[in-house]
Amino acid sequence: MARYLDPTTDFGFKKIFGEEANKEIISSFVTDVLELETPLVDLSFLNKEQLPEIFEQRAGVYDLFCTDRDGNHFIVEMQKSPIAYIKDRMVYYSTFPITQQAPKGGMMRVADHGDTGYGKSAKPKPKPWDFRLDAIYCIAILGYEMNGSTRAVNRNSIRNDYPPHELFYPKLRYLTIELPLFDESNPEYSLDRHVNKWLYFLKYLPELDRIPEIFANEVVFQKAFFVAELANLSQEELNLYQRNLKYHWDDYAKLTTAENIGLTKGKIEGKIEGKIEVAKALLQEGGEVAFIAKVTGLAEEQIRQLQNA
Repeated sequence: MARYLDPTTDFGFKKIFGEEANKEIISSFVTDVLELETPLVDLSFLNKEQLPEIFEQRAGVYDLFCTDRDGNHFIVEMQKSPIAYIKDRMVYYSTFPITQQAPKGGMMRVADHGDTGYGKSAKPKPKPWDFRLDAIYCIAILGYEMNGSTRAVNRNSIRNDYPPHELFYPKLRYLTIELPLFDESNPEYSLDRHVNKWLYFLKYLPELDRIPEIFANEVVFQKAFFVAELANLSQEELNLYQRNLKYHWDDYAKLTTAENIGLTKGKIEGKIEGKIEVAKALLQEGGEVAFIAKVTGLAEEQIRQLQNA
């Protein structure tokens, strides 16, 4: 029997990285994978939503939206199952903290001016917004390989098309972590570096029966292992986790069934005919419309038309 949670499941990811009492875990993770020069402090969660009773409503993803004391925004997404347009999804998610920074009414408040000399402080005065934005970092942890990827960690930013490709906008960055591409035996992924220790933790945690020696002197990792230990969960939490696991197993079984009837991965990600064939096969297996749309990239309306044909 497993000793630790699977951190790539919705429940496992939220339990380890998304609890207020364990903010140092997500702070350390974000600092390390983004290779920030200054460690994050005073990280705050922006959303307090709980896992819904029906995991199917979550479409296999849990997102953490956080800010630090300087106002920088961090979006962390765990995506276990393949999704056709993951990069589009990341860009879409990053637009929310951008638009939310615009002040209501187009005016922003300035700091208090202090004592006026007449025994009272001047009230803050509104001023027009100058469009200054706080930085946004979007991190996607994937349980699968994207087409053409060769590296487990890819950091992406907006640069000029022409040499020397200067950074156009430093305050919007995207990072993808593809766990299947992480190989601790490759010198590139030396476990002397914290970022690679996090990849090891995420990829192998469900298979471990003890804390590996590489984490012996790592306080944050020690806490992450403690939080992830199944023996430390309540019965209610264990029940939620088991339901979550079953949902992911069902997803995997449906996708495997579609591939086993002769459909290749190339068809799933490429030709429209192949996508339609996959959708039909998954419908026959009782797959949900939202799940099929996620796997094939087809619109939900297209899938409903196939369902009713």
